[in-house]
Amino acid sequence: MFKINRYLFVCSIFFWMSILAGYSQKTTSSKISVAAKNPRNTLNLNTNWAFFRGDLKGAETVNFQDKNWNSISIPHTMRLEKKHNGGNTIYQGIGWYRRYFKVDKSNQGKRITLNFEGVQMNCDVFLNGEKLTTHYGGYIGFVVDITDKVKFDANNVLAVRVSSDNDPKTPPGKPQSGLDFYYYGGIYRNVSLTITNKLFISDALEADKIAGGGLFITYRKVSNEKAEVSIKTHVVNRAKTNKTIVLKTSIRDKNGIEVAKASSKVSISGDKEFLQSLVVLKPKLWHPDHPYLYQVVSQIYDGEKLSDEKISNIGIRTISFKSPTGEVDGFYINGKKLYLRGANRHQSYQNIGDAAANSMQFRDAMQIKKGGFNSVRASHYPQSPAFLDACDKIGLLVIECEPSWQFFNKDSVFIARTHQNVREMIRRDRNRPSVFLWETSLNESPTPDYWAKEIVKIAHQEMPNDQMFTADDFFAKGEKFYDVSYKVINEDGTDPMPSMPSLTREWGDTWMADPVKENGLRASRIYTEKGLLAQCFLRQNALNGSMLEEEGAYWDHARLDANKRIGGYFLWSYNDYTRGSDPITAFSGVVDIDRYEKFGYYYLKAMQEARNPVYGPMVYVASYNNRPDLDANITVFSNCDEVKLYRNNIFVGKMTRAENAKTAPFVAAKGGSPYYYFKTAKYEAGELKAEGIIDGKVVSTHVVKTPGAADHLEIEIADRGIKPVADGSDMVSFYVKVCDKDGTVLSNKDPLETYKINLDVLGNGTLIGANIPRINISSQESEGGIGYGIIRTTTQAGDVTISVSSPGLKSATSIVKTVPFNGEYVLDGDHAKWEDEKEISEEQAVSTNVKSEVPPAIKISSEKMTLPNGIDRKGIENILDGNSSTRWSASKNDLPIELRIDLGKKVILQGSKIVWGKDSDWYTYSLEVSENGTEWITVFKDKKVSGQDYKMLLYENKNVRFVKFLFSEVQPKNSVIAIKDIELYGTSN
Repeated sequence: MFKINRYLFVCSIFFWMSILAGYSQKTTSSKISVAAKNPRNTLNLNTNWAFFRGDLKGAETVNFQDKNWNSISIPHTMRLEKKHNGGNTIYQGIGWYRRYFKVDKSNQGKRITLNFEGVQMNCDVFLNGEKLTTHYGGYIGFVVDITDKVKFDANNVLAVRVSSDNDPKTPPGKPQSGLDFYYYGGIYRNVSLTITNKLFISDALEADKIAGGGLFITYRKVSNEKAEVSIKTHVVNRAKTNKTIVLKTSIRDKNGIEVAKASSKVSISGDKEFLQSLVVLKPKLWHPDHPYLYQVVSQIYDGEKLSDEKISNIGIRTISFKSPTGEVDGFYINGKKLYLRGANRHQSYQNIGDAAANSMQFRDAMQIKKGGFNSVRASHYPQSPAFLDACDKIGLLVIECEPSWQFFNKDSVFIARTHQNVREMIRRDRNRPSVFLWETSLNESPTPDYWAKEIVKIAHQEMPNDQMFTADDFFAKGEKFYDVSYKVINEDGTDPMPSMPSLTREWGDTWMADPVKENGLRASRIYTEKGLLAQCFLRQNALNGSMLEEEGAYWDHARLDANKRIGGYFLWSYNDYTRGSDPITAFSGVVDIDRYEKFGYYYLKAMQEARNPVYGPMVYVASYNNRPDLDANITVFSNCDEVKLYRNNIFVGKMTRAENAKTAPFVAAKGGSPYYYFKTAKYEAGELKAEGIIDGKVVSTHVVKTPGAADHLEIEIADRGIKPVADGSDMVSFYVKVCDKDGTVLSNKDPLETYKINLDVLGNGTLIGANIPRINISSQESEGGIGYGIIRTTTQAGDVTISVSSPGLKSATSIVKTVPFNGEYVLDGDHAKWEDEKEISEEQAVSTNVKSEVPPAIKISSEKMTLPNGIDRKGIENILDGNSSTRWSASKNDLPIELRIDLGKKVILQGSKIVWGKDSDWYTYSLEVSENGTEWITVFKDKKVSGQDYKMLLYENKNVRFVKFLFSEVQPKNSVIAIKDIELYGTSN
């Protein structure tokens, strides 16, 4: 038996310390390594911007009067929003950004580019009044060459007009009112200015070359003995004469020691791609448990002069969806099987939307990793380079997705942009060891065959080797064109194609869950522990192989841990989020929008092996011990061999992991740990203590105490070991906790309990949104005893003082120390003095959405519903029961289906609503009405909707006695017409 000892803890601590040390080094040492040695100089362009929300004529011109604009830093969202902002209430429209800057005359003769990592969604870029480019799409960056446009030793005015309006020709294309997430507008990722010589290594996005541009790094052969590394480097000569150059390429280990090198000499005019082969002996292979990174150093010499240098991180590894013997039974990395335990992540945050600093991205990746996950699906769009950098560094495998969600447009412009999205996301991220699967499909969208075939072809053009794997849903197009499929299962549980690699891209949620009832898959600390527990119980049902919706599962989850050959799964979701299609926040995360962990975070952490030092042993009491009706029985999560529970220091009981495995045998068989359920004699307030035991020793302990009366506030800085940098745009968040005299948080005993909390930040940082009363930051209501704020740093390192207070409670103060930024800024130009960001008009502050009055529902009897002969009526009454957990389904061969309803009397029909049976299916149907049952009037014909399109349709038809629904099609193939509820609305004639 393996003896666990201090070695595990030391390894775990060393792993995370090395990660943080690497991040810190990256943020603080760039000036020395770049400015002192490298002729390539990248300057920070995130500070000293002016912003105006709205459209203004002539705002691109040099002499435009912007003195009344607001002073902002990048990353930036065009309007800060409330935490719970669902239902299409965020700002959509135009915003203008202006940046005055100067470039030293010593840079004449150099090449100068602007680099935007992400502007949401479409934008026009102007310099000194001249339009330089228009860019479409918010998820991939772009480069603008300003070499011949910039003025030296003088003011330059950069202006960017940004539009976040709905655009059906730009993916994701769907209007936000029907979208399952938000695309928050603004320049929301970093901006920089790069200066190089005119002999340089290109940027892969700017070069726009198939399988080329920049560096393209592949591995012909990989073993523990050696790795054959192939590096294609695109070199550009913008000088007017031919040059004989030398390209030197070396691979260095994490200590900077050279382990391989190559050199090529050639005459060049224009541009040229070099292909070099290098061999690394006894390579340290990249793996989520040991994510070893090498550096590729690429240097171009013009004679004896170093003309350009580019440093790229790589991880040497090989992946496959077949075993070394050819079995399609899971996912393999470096020839060894790895069960993928992943989560879906949206990039949005509380109040700031998508506009989070790099350190916030890194903290998310760390939290996902520490939560027991080894992979992440970047749903539903390419995410920040900073987030992917973190995945490379800490060891998270990534599914990268093109921008999409339940929308396809046959317009040639939309199709061309989907093609370009795929090309660009591959070019940007093809060298990353973390990215293992490319979702080159439009998520849950009814794409035609010709599109799917072409998009897979494009992906393999861009990465023509055996390490490119594309993915889509099996019954959509997956089995025809893609390399890997999701949902490879029939509705009866059988395997439709054992030769197709299989993953489950989303599980653990249902779109009709009601968090208020606290009995479903969506849960929030706004309510109580009841919902947080229910979420865990239902998810274990699904993990253990259930296919029943009432048990928290869907049939197309593919039975998860009960599936012998599945490669893994991706939970929906890592974080809570808001969306345009629903006013209610999607509480599906294992963490809140503010990233505070729920019970479910610890439940899934217990799926990882305690003896793996990356994760280590854990135990967690899933209780606040404040509900007598719930807390007589206690749930504990642990991956240890044994768990002991104590109540008020009295031993309650012990369970072994082996004996508890029978409660969810498939979970246990995959290496996970089902939750422990201790039945105690009765509820007692006080202390609960759980001990996790391995080899007879207590290796992990968790204590929970019943909250007493509210006494004081405490502040927790959520920096996760990453110190905020004083660069004017870095961010760090913090929690404010309402505590009793012993420091126990007052988690809700009853739903919607709250405390008023006042926040104030002084010193070398600012509280984001402090001067915008609309979003309730500086004066807010706690949720489950917890408040939240985000600090943005200034450019001056030092102390940031946080002060918090609440009526009747002892206040608290905490100091955050920011560290100096050692990079270089673009020199600020001459401009007016702008005020800090605030809302300057009521029109800009308040949403104009108006809710219409809902007409009354019409009572319908199931006896008055008729179907054609041969169509099974079994369950037809479920359509009218108002219960989204029940449904009526037809068989596969019944289409088209005509459903008639006799209302019993004539009415003014004013609307209808259908709650469909499957959220990712697409349904085509028509509606007709009649006064006499023989002559029919068409209300709408062949309306195609997704299964999440359950909103009420409003119309008006008088003298309606009979209603006829005609269901003509359902997609993808093998799906059936399934309806949970139908409602009709109207009044008597």
